[in-house]
Amino acid sequence: MVATDQLKSLRDKAHQQMEAAMKAGHIDGVIKYARIIKEADEALNASKLVVERIAAQMESDGSVPVATPVLHAPARSPTSNLISRKARGNACRDEYLRGLLSRGINLSRVKGKRIFQDSSGRRVGIAYASEDGNKWWMGLPDEHYDVVILLCQTSSGETLDFVLPPTFVHRVWGGFSLSQNGQREWHVVRSGPNYELDPKRQLGQINPYLSRLEPLR
Repeated sequence: MVATDQLKSLRDKAHQQMEAAMKAGHIDGVIKYARIIKEADEALNASKLVVERIAAQMESDGSVPVATPVLHAPARSPTSNLISRKARGNACRDEYLRGLLSRGINLSRVKGKRIFQDSSGRRVGIAYASEDGNKWWMGLPDEHYDVVILLCQTSSGETLDFVLPPTFVHRVWGGFSLSQNGQREWHVVRSGPNYELDPKRQLGQINPYLSRLEPLR
């Protein structure tokens, strides 16, 4: 079995283990396997880029290829807790966008810091919040979105990304409160292994959308 096939097999197994961890109520397991899935996706995309680069060199006129610099996510500063919530959100969002780009998903900024568009023209909103006692409060401008990504940063520093597809977004959009400054307010609550969107309004669990990038491909 070649390395890419092994990676795909491991990624599929990680998906199964993550679903089992969700059902068993093991939140640490959910986070662990979501991280493994991300790492597998990044490795698969990196191998694809290597193949493309080597193929391009083979077809070139023999000139020496220029090395492409590797971008690394900035190290987390020990003074990060002193940074404002807005700055933390911008940094987390930028880091997430770099991660998507490494997996072949390019989101271009349309408006402000939270509204983007993918290569197919789908409108994507990216909201961020840090944990406040098993809860996350965040907002998005009251505009049209096809896909919404909720970046929920835990107290331990992990960032959970819930990628909500168009069918889900369109179903729940009318259930959100509208603030005075024109923001639709999103409220995520963790109860055991489950993450729910505004439990009082019963908008539904979002566990199935953790790190699922299909709506962006």
